[in-house]
Amino acid sequence: MTSPTILAGVRRSLAAHSPYSELDEDALDFVARRVELTYFARGERIVGPSDGPPARCWIVRQGLVEGRRPGRPDEPPASTLTPGDTFPVGALMAERPVVSDYWAVGDVFCWALAKTDFDALITRSPAFLDFCKRRMGALLDLSNRALQASYAQQATQWRSMATPLGDLLRRAPVTVPADMALREVFELMERERVGSVIVGDAQGIFTRQDVIGRVALPGVPLEAPIASVMTSPVLALDARATIAEAMLLMAERTIRHVPVRRDGVLAGVVTERDLFVLQRQTLRGIGEAIGAASSTAALARAAEDIREWSSTLVAQGVASAFVTRLISRLNDQVAQRAIGRAAAAHGVSLEGVCWLALGSEGREEQTIATDQDNGLVFDDATDEAGRDRLRAFAESVNAELDACGYPLCKGGIMAGNPKWCLARRDWEALFEGWIDRGDPQSLLAASVFFDFRPLAGDASLAIGLRERVTVRAAANGRFLKQMSDNARRNGPPTSWTGGLIGQLFTHDTPEVDLKLHGTVPFVDAARLLALAHGVRATGTAERLQALADAGTLPPGETHAWIEAFQFLQSLRLRVQHQRPGSVANPNLLDTRILSDLDRRILKEAFRQARTLQQRLALDWPG
Repeated sequence: MTSPTILAGVRRSLAAHSPYSELDEDALDFVARRVELTYFARGERIVGPSDGPPARCWIVRQGLVEGRRPGRPDEPPASTLTPGDTFPVGALMAERPVVSDYWAVGDVFCWALAKTDFDALITRSPAFLDFCKRRMGALLDLSNRALQASYAQQATQWRSMATPLGDLLRRAPVTVPADMALREVFELMERERVGSVIVGDAQGIFTRQDVIGRVALPGVPLEAPIASVMTSPVLALDARATIAEAMLLMAERTIRHVPVRRDGVLAGVVTERDLFVLQRQTLRGIGEAIGAASSTAALARAAEDIREWSSTLVAQGVASAFVTRLISRLNDQVAQRAIGRAAAAHGVSLEGVCWLALGSEGREEQTIATDQDNGLVFDDATDEAGRDRLRAFAESVNAELDACGYPLCKGGIMAGNPKWCLARRDWEALFEGWIDRGDPQSLLAASVFFDFRPLAGDASLAIGLRERVTVRAAANGRFLKQMSDNARRNGPPTSWTGGLIGQLFTHDTPEVDLKLHGTVPFVDAARLLALAHGVRATGTAERLQALADAGTLPPGETHAWIEAFQFLQSLRLRVQHQRPGSVANPNLLDTRILSDLDRRILKEAFRQARTLQQRLALDWPG
């Protein structure tokens, strides 16, 4: 019988690591009583494919364990396990042999839990089952909860971004017929104490904010029908849509009210006030400031509000996918306002012209620290004088955005550069040249330009260009192979996925570039796979999900890749929130500040990056 003192020590050691920190008292006691401490000497194999389905699971107590693919001695380890890690979960769940040989790196102590006890723990502990079914997601949930708890006082003003809109509805919508007189509508709104009314079956909407601009100032008589001043069409969302989706819609369309339908029937209206309680700045406030900006200084103030507001979201643990998308949508509005102001100043019509968002802006993955990547495509019939005018216009837009806190691209990838201010046929020739040559410069260009999307002007120019590029790239196997080779050259740091992990937290190697070695491998792989399979999406997560939906990628692995990418994005946002904007590299993470949990997730995220790159190696071998 295990002594109470030893048992208490095992419980404490296990509870220091997830998922055991999430187990209830009975489940944790069950594990502590049934594990056996085992020792493995340096270079000893713990388990491998030749052993058949594993008879036990191991929890690393002390030392390092490496998982290496059999017959591939020159490859870096497929995984490196540190204290608190549990393995081999996938093989135990599927009752199949492991795919790697697990070796002790130095002296290793592991707790061993028999397969029957592992199965029993899954049955009695929902938390452990959740961890085993979705390891990456379970760890991320714990990390987000910890981050949000650390900002609990500030976070009280925010509702969960994943909350369905249906949960916010407190009353049925107030509806009026289209021919009701304004006086009657105003009396009804006052009597019902509502800020909006729905006209008919959501043919239109009218809000208190519309009274001054649409009725009082224009002098519309109160006998006029509500239909004459309503906003139409109505932008409605389903009751299952989330707060995050409503916020994005409000940001994109500069609105404060969103009607909600349940099973196709109008169920209510959510307002900006429903989403925020104490926030100083609101989405509509930022959007209105952008739209009303009549000077560079005013537009710069609105851009600063975006950065300040985004930092608040990051500090409160809001999901990175939402934050980066919101930043990109609001930055789009700043750019569109700058484009509109410059077009008026230079006498430029945006017909037959399209401003292209490139790079992270094209993918809608902008972080707090972002510079400019843009281009301009115009109609082939534009004469030389018109081209000169467009270049001057583009230069002024770049200058205004720079003044608003979006630095000029150090590589000169901007619409004001004559190299990237081109007629459609010239853009087509440029892309086709990159695809046909596949030299290092062409592959570098692909990493920025192949993520373009239309931002302002005639979107058909960009859509037509996208179709041509996608078809041409998918048909060139040599170019895809070159992209694969290039993408695999830049992977996660070996100190996180290979034998150098023991040096990871020494003073010699405390920093990791979260962009270069973290998100870029996912971005590059998703871009390549999207081009190869004709996916038109530009966002990394959207590309991967579209590939999974089409059956090209396995859903389970794809979900893990997306979660790993989004965790790395969240770390980038947190680093940029905590460090001043003037630092040389805003993506450099000092790993010494990470919690044990976040270190484990970061290691798992890097492992997922490695598995995605291994997928590229299988698809384009050699």
